[in-house]
Amino acid sequence: MELLDLNNFGRLVCALERTPVPAFSLYLNQQFVYAVQTDIIEGRPVIYFVKSEEMKYGQYMAYRITGTTEEVCVVDSVMNPSFIYTPIINVDKFPPTLTKKARLSKKSSYISIRVRDLASLAKVAAYKTIYDEPPLPLLIFKDKMKFVIGSAISLIESDTLSYFYYVIHDEEPANSFLRYSSQKAEQPSFSNRIDEHGYVYLKLIRLASSHPLVKIHG
Repeated sequence: MELLDLNNFGRLVCALERTPVPAFSLYLNQQFVYAVQTDIIEGRPVIYFVKSEEMKYGQYMAYRITGTTEEVCVVDSVMNPSFIYTPIINVDKFPPTLTKKARLSKKSSYISIRVRDLASLAKVAAYKTIYDEPPLPLLIFKDKMKFVIGSAISLIESDTLSYFYYVIHDEEPANSFLRYSSQKAEQPSFSNRIDEHGYVYLKLIRLASSHPLVKIHG
């Protein structure tokens, strides 16, 4: 699945993570890309990637957010402590099973569950914070004339099924995070800041197109 741009990729692998997720750089369909595996469905890896305008085999991806401004860049060393860094694995060649577009079947998809509101979705995506783990990312993509915001999750570790919980929005959120509080009687709201106390923040990741593994109901 292709992401909208490099900022969304950097946010996915670095923002709000206790341990940033290692990224890959490689040629995919004659295009230089950065990629990351986030899930497995029916034994198949689910990979998100972003196309790069320049071919740069850097060693680390650096990410930081200052106030409401995000920065993402590719560097060769870990020098600036104000950035979060994740290693880039420069892959010479992936096996064909990972680089060719998979044939999709009913089995190769999430079980999609539509929730009533953003508060319900936030509770699903943020539940791991109870155990001091990072919240799950929220994906945004357009389906017909509506915008879908949702998160892939298996609530039980032994569960072999993967679910996608989502809500429908008439307009695309302009911000990069969703802030949520279980201690305050207020609805979750979109924000570009992650430094206000008393909130759990969930990162919003925009796809370049619809999600082929999610079927939307209604």
